[in-house]
Amino acid sequence: MKGKRILRALLLAGMGLMIPCYAFTVLNVTLSPWTLYERSRAALVLLTALCTAGLLLALRAADRPFFARQESAVLAAAAAFYFLVQMAMAQALRFTPVTDAEQCFTAAELIVDTGTFGNNERSWVYFTRYPFNLGFVYLLEGIFRFFGMLGWSDRFMQVVLVCSLLFTLGLLCGARVCRRIGGAAAQTRMLMLFASCLPFLYCTTELYTDAFSLAFPVMTIYACLRLREAKTARGRVLWALAFALVSFMGAQIKFTVVIAAIACVIALIFERRGRAALCALALLAAVFFGGDALVDRHTARHLSAQDIAQNELPRLHHIAMGLSIHEDEGYGQYGDGGWLIFSTSFDDPQARDDALLEEIIDRIYYLRYPNRLLNMMSRKNLSTFGNGTFQLNEIIEADAHEPDNAVKRVIFWGGKAYPAYYHLCTALLMAQMIVAMLACAQALRRRETDGAPLFIALVGAFLFLCIWETRGRYFFQFEMILLCAGALLRFGKRPQCEIDG
Repeated sequence: MKGKRILRALLLAGMGLMIPCYAFTVLNVTLSPWTLYERSRAALVLLTALCTAGLLLALRAADRPFFARQESAVLAAAAAFYFLVQMAMAQALRFTPVTDAEQCFTAAELIVDTGTFGNNERSWVYFTRYPFNLGFVYLLEGIFRFFGMLGWSDRFMQVVLVCSLLFTLGLLCGARVCRRIGGAAAQTRMLMLFASCLPFLYCTTELYTDAFSLAFPVMTIYACLRLREAKTARGRVLWALAFALVSFMGAQIKFTVVIAAIACVIALIFERRGRAALCALALLAAVFFGGDALVDRHTARHLSAQDIAQNELPRLHHIAMGLSIHEDEGYGQYGDGGWLIFSTSFDDPQARDDALLEEIIDRIYYLRYPNRLLNMMSRKNLSTFGNGTFQLNEIIEADAHEPDNAVKRVIFWGGKAYPAYYHLCTALLMAQMIVAMLACAQALRRRETDGAPLFIALVGAFLFLCIWETRGRYFFQFEMILLCAGALLRFGKRPQCEIDG
């Protein structure tokens, strides 16, 4: 019993780390003096307070009996609404990819149309440097082949359709996660919080990994909850397999999906669910090892392992990009040439890694003083979390910056309504973080660990983005988790949870 109490206390402590991480973020985004995003701190403070109050009032309404009686209809209506709006937004925002999304899009088209992308110089250079995007390329390849067999040639809308379907699946899984933990009212609160994230309305038009990976963390957590509840060995194996497959597929699109899987395993271990944790770990290892081997075999048809080993940018490159010690440095700049020029200037991979490691050590040594570390962390935190639009428009407007319709005039940087849109979205993101912190504090006070995978995943996402190179859209992958965590905030006594079959 003593050991069980200790493990539970450690699990609660791990959940509780979410509060200082996101409290720092809210205070930093609203109050720090940096000019990034050209934000008005006074406007953000006022809007954040108003949005927080508005969200709390709306969430209280979720306890009304109407929502419990009509929960299935409300959920179905929400799923249909987002799907239809996202498809309509794609037509309004249709664009020609020219950035990383274009590299992935082009490589997939070359595989389908010519059999390989390996003989295309641009693709060869890009994917030997960034092979982590190959999983996304193979997903696009599958989409193009499938719809090509059906005679549909509009590849842009093919990708939007699949991404919108994935979003819908993520919404449904997130809703069921909240329902399993907090009942029908928590599911309704999640849908209300989804409505407060305006970029959800058009995110599936981005055509890149940020949107495509969005659903996988909550799908992973849903599979974990079903695994945790399984009463039979067969049930545990089946849900552990689903957990491993979803984690692997998400990681092929964006590897940081594994943060949610790690959070789930931590929760299972510290809740002393040994058989479930063992099944999850065993099948995770089997699926990742086996799946990686299959992906490598497919890659070998296009790129040689030697070329990838020679040119792949190491993890040290991305860590170095995230250590911006000077205020006039952006995340990705190195003097006047850029980190990419530095990291690709070596013929010997070992010499490159040694140089990067030396640079990282020098920068960490420079940051040994608390004021320097806080300065860097404040600027980096603002870069990561300080834009509630998640800069999804960065890829959408990359080929044409002219805001030539009503939607673009709102979400494009040059649009007349963008400043107001930016401040509203950012204030709503801060309010969502405050609601999630309140939910975490309530769970700690009541010593409830049902939501541990959500809160621990948010801690993991924060820590990872503190270490790694980052941009304003990198947290978007965890936005559904943030909203699910906030939905666990209750305004009365704990309801009798209604567990679905």
